[in-house]
Amino acid sequence: MDKVLFTYFEHADDILISLSCDETSTFGVDGFIVQRTPKYEFTLPPHERGACVEWDEADDIRVLLDQVFLTRNEMKVVTRGKVCEYHFDLQVITDEEYQALLEHLRLLNFDHSFKMEVG
Repeated sequence: MDKVLFTYFEHADDILISLSCDETSTFGVDGFIVQRTPKYEFTLPPHERGACVEWDEADDIRVLLDQVFLTRNEMKVVTRGKVCEYHFDLQVITDEEYQALLEHLRLLNFDHSFKMEVG
């Protein structure tokens, strides 16, 4: 499980969630990024629309959120396109960061394109 040290959020043309982790973790300080651009999404084929997961990988497969399970202390993300499962420890982030994470996940999921459970 990757320990999230801090977060960054954006809500303009793009809706962005960035989770920065310990440099020895899977994603390191460069982080795990979830992004969606609803303004331009209509240009994509229907099967490619949704919140996209990004990190430094050399392939061109579009990886979309499929499921998110969130509690105050941890988050599990399951993707489609390239099926993977990621686990994040959220214990270090502040309550304000957690609330912003929850709000931005809901913004990303405005059309229910992925399953989201909050416990």
